[in-house]
Amino acid sequence: MNTTSSAAARVFTITLNPAIDQTVRIPTLVPGAVHRALGQQTEAGGKGVGVAAVLAALGVPVTASGWLGADNDGVFTAAFAARGITDAMLRLPGSTRTNIKLADAERGDSTDINLPGLTLAPEALAQAEADLLAALRAQVRPGDWCELAGSLPPGASADVWERLARALAAQGAHIAIDTGGAVLLQLLQRLADPARGSVVPVALVKPNRAELEELAGRPLSTSPTLAEVADAASALCRSHGVQHVVVSLGGDGAVIATAAGRWQAAAPRVPVATTVGAGDALVAGTLAALVRGQAFPGAAVWGMACAAARIQRIAPGLPPRAEVDAIAAAILPQPL
Repeated sequence: MNTTSSAAARVFTITLNPAIDQTVRIPTLVPGAVHRALGQQTEAGGKGVGVAAVLAALGVPVTASGWLGADNDGVFTAAFAARGITDAMLRLPGSTRTNIKLADAERGDSTDINLPGLTLAPEALAQAEADLLAALRAQVRPGDWCELAGSLPPGASADVWERLARALAAQGAHIAIDTGGAVLLQLLQRLADPARGSVVPVALVKPNRAELEELAGRPLSTSPTLAEVADAASALCRSHGVQHVVVSLGGDGAVIATAAGRWQAAAPRVPVATTVGAGDALVAGTLAALVRGQAFPGAAVWGMACAAARIQRIAPGLPPRAEVDAIAAAILPQPL
């Protein structure tokens, strides 16, 4: 599948286990101590929701789809309206989970406490999947991008993601996957297995180092070389038909791979206010560049620039595009 899309292409983010993110800012996290908070903020969260917010800020037409609890959906409804995100989330009985993020000002990172999410009876889960699939089939056009994002709610398995991916690929959509753990490996194996039906090409995955180890089926060395990371990323392209891989390595930048080549891109030196939202910004920036027809590794570099811009501020959002472009211009990918 050719992943170069026209300007009319849209992005659909599909989040099955969103969360209300409550971020509490503290001077420094000391286990067992009483902390005096510097402030707090509540945001509509979940990987796909975060990616949709950045895409909308970048001017990419984006629709947020998936499942929300009907009892406390107000924060999402308001966020989608304020950010220009088309709201196609299905409301289900119950409440969306709340995740707590402790943002450590001294360390510049966060400690997350994630709750499990909506629990549906098997019959209700099957109906929710059928309703979501029908809604997506009615909206997705050939050339659109669909991102399968985040964790699964209790009771759901990788089967749900597989059925959605196959149906959306049959619609002519490009499939991006940003979920982790064993589910990601199962999904990639199933989509690449001709015995399960037609092979579904996956346009983009963005594992971190730990997720890459799971995908490779082996631990990397304690201090893996960039070539070792690139070997594991390239193997995804060969064994699972993934077209674009971006391995996020935090302060060490990223390793970028396709079937045609592999590169290392050093992280730009910027002040870090928080790491919250960095991964979503990387995915969204990369998708935005791909939607606009930019090739790899440049598309991934622009995603890295979005992430670098995001971590410089506590408040969600990005600076003006000129600042992102300036950061991107300073990231020079080197072949590996």
